[in-house]
Amino acid sequence: MNEAVVSESVSSGSLFSTSSAPSSSEAAVSAVLEATEGDPQGTDRYAQFRMARQRVPTGPHPLTYLAVIHEAALPTRVGGPAVMRRQLLRLMEVSRLPNVTVRVYPFEAGIYSAHTQSFVVYGGATPELDTVYLEQPTEPLFLRDGEHLDKYVKMFERLTESAFAPVDPGPRRSRTSHGTH
Repeated sequence: MNEAVVSESVSSGSLFSTSSAPSSSEAAVSAVLEATEGDPQGTDRYAQFRMARQRVPTGPHPLTYLAVIHEAALPTRVGGPAVMRRQLLRLMEVSRLPNVTVRVYPFEAGIYSAHTQSFVVYGGATPELDTVYLEQPTEPLFLRDGEHLDKYVKMFERLTESAFAPVDPGPRRSRTSHGTH
């Protein structure tokens, strides 16, 4: 890869992704608190990591961000109707950025093993730093070896091929129109 790229696959579980609205992340952190049986250190690390991930497509040096979201994740309710509304509006807002592409993996495409768990492939100009991130119920898992990286890159490519064309939420906006510079 010549530039840094983030490729994210969101499983059918929920829409907690890099583009999450803050209120959705709070709901996710509550779920992790329950899964980690109240471990404040684990929960705090998880919350910090999620908040940092949200800056990937919109921060001062945004990366190319590609997402394939399973259709079942869109209506999965987390945190109530107001939280879900903000989540979907945030997804639409982020998808308008020139560095972001969002696609939906449809029910009609059938079951595909890559969509049993959400994963993120972080890749860039320095292959030694490429990493696969797997979100686990109690703590994340990071894979850095070439064999795992290749498998996840290929899974993401197959998901992309089976997904609907990129979401068109309306006119693309420059980063400066969102108040970021």
